[in-house]
Amino acid sequence: MSKRTIITFAAVLITFVITTIIVSTIILNSDKILRSFSIVSVDNIATNYNVRFEKVRAAKHYDVALYDQFDERVYAQTVYRNNISLSLTMLQYDMVYTLVIYAVNEHGESKAVNNPHVFKFTEPSFSLENSLVLKDEEDYKLSILGDLTKKNYQIKIYEDDKVIKEERLTTNEYIINKDIYKGREVIINVTIYDQGTKINSIDLYNKISPVSDLKITAPKRGSVLDYKDVTLVYEGGTNATSYLLQIYRGTRLVREVEIRRNRVVISMEIFKKAEAYRIVVSANYRDYEEFTKKAEVTFRMNEKDTLKPAYIDFSRRHVRVGQEINVFNPNAEGNVYYTTNGDCPITNGTRYTVPITITQNMTLKTVVMEPLMNNSIVSEFDFTINRNRNISVYLSPSNQFRNSGVASTGYTNEMREMNRLTDFLEKRLKEAGVTVFRNRPYGNINRWTAESRYHGVDLHLAIHSNASIDHRSYGIETWIHEESSKTYSLAHLFQKALLGIYYIDPAQDPKADRGVKYANGAFGEVNEDFVPFGILLEIAHHDWETDAAWIMENKELIAKTIANTILRYFGIK
Repeated sequence: MSKRTIITFAAVLITFVITTIIVSTIILNSDKILRSFSIVSVDNIATNYNVRFEKVRAAKHYDVALYDQFDERVYAQTVYRNNISLSLTMLQYDMVYTLVIYAVNEHGESKAVNNPHVFKFTEPSFSLENSLVLKDEEDYKLSILGDLTKKNYQIKIYEDDKVIKEERLTTNEYIINKDIYKGREVIINVTIYDQGTKINSIDLYNKISPVSDLKITAPKRGSVLDYKDVTLVYEGGTNATSYLLQIYRGTRLVREVEIRRNRVVISMEIFKKAEAYRIVVSANYRDYEEFTKKAEVTFRMNEKDTLKPAYIDFSRRHVRVGQEINVFNPNAEGNVYYTTNGDCPITNGTRYTVPITITQNMTLKTVVMEPLMNNSIVSEFDFTINRNRNISVYLSPSNQFRNSGVASTGYTNEMREMNRLTDFLEKRLKEAGVTVFRNRPYGNINRWTAESRYHGVDLHLAIHSNASIDHRSYGIETWIHEESSKTYSLAHLFQKALLGIYYIDPAQDPKADRGVKYANGAFGEVNEDFVPFGILLEIAHHDWETDAAWIMENKELIAKTIANTILRYFGIK
């Protein structure tokens, strides 16, 4: 046999072995890979929708989301079957909706359905402009939207689930006689029906607040909090048209501001260590002060610091055999301890000194400890061997055109300058083979997060510049969902990389490093309910002259630094 024949035979054999391994791997992991799927059918009677879609073998569950024409998510549900029934009584007349289904695997990765169902709701509904408050001495005029002539619609008025009046609905301005509620504390429900099918419903209140009771769920009453940003979470307050937040230190009011969401991140700069605080939230309905609902909570700030968790330098979902993982301590003090066998690193950990080599799928647990400080939380990094390095990123530069920068530096507004910076970033990522999706500047967060999740990207990156109320702040900060988020490591890598090119050395001026911060659901583009892997960068302050000048003079360098951080983290050369 000739040398050439031997070489040819060896090459064929090697190719066969490699192909066999790849095919075997695909077969063995076929139940773990999310594949494309479609909606098979959507049938509805009025607001009752029956939806059937293809089953995805790798899906642990399915997330159903309904978006209105303003990209607001108006309905969400987690289901475990591919044949579901939905009661969508919140639909509004003449509004266009998009129904999207996401298949979600055990790692939280998702894939959107190929053919989202788009439809226009044509049934009548109560106008959102209706007041929910009845006036004791006046008949009430109820505004109804839609064509009432095409069907035989009925309207029913309930009190305590008992029908007190029903008739055919023929007019878009329906009058409720005051005799139904006059002189009484009562809630009446008005519902539109089409042959027994519920179309739309509204509750009206006489001498009773339309605002439901409030309850603050975080922070806990009487708790001692770590000295960092405080996340306020409350529930209730349904139907309120405005919310007011007040923060007291002792009896002194230190901050008062209107809020829009039921999750608010309060900057640690407002608080002092070892001091007691009281937070009051008020839910108001229009100008009816007598119907305001309030909730409050008291807590104390800790005088003992808690260590931040360790972070790593590589994506846990994109490692190969032999990959070395570096573990970093973000604190000035303390040591990292780790395990790779499932044990708790607090009691059985080995002190980290050298990189950890990945040889198989494994779970790395880490903790940072220092005798005079509180331990960090225990972090878990689940590494999965993955040969696929096809990475996709959704870039979401700011659309805040009203946020003007320091004009003398040439900084126009946040939207324009962050989009110009993102142009450089997009170009660098595409040159490296990354699939890039990008928002439309005049859209909104709801659309961007929906698009990002639809594409199933590996990273959703929001790019912003910062500003402060008194225009006296400077520095860089990075936002993620929470301390235990899978984005924690990459966020720290971004923060470290950007500080490495910043004009202020944080070792000389700690204010330059504003740190990795946790929104805990308050920011849509890092909220894990909307995007599985989202990070928001605040690249310096456009209202501080030297920060604004640094951005304007270094856009390409900043973009290259961000891009290179992404490429290194995902193992792209």
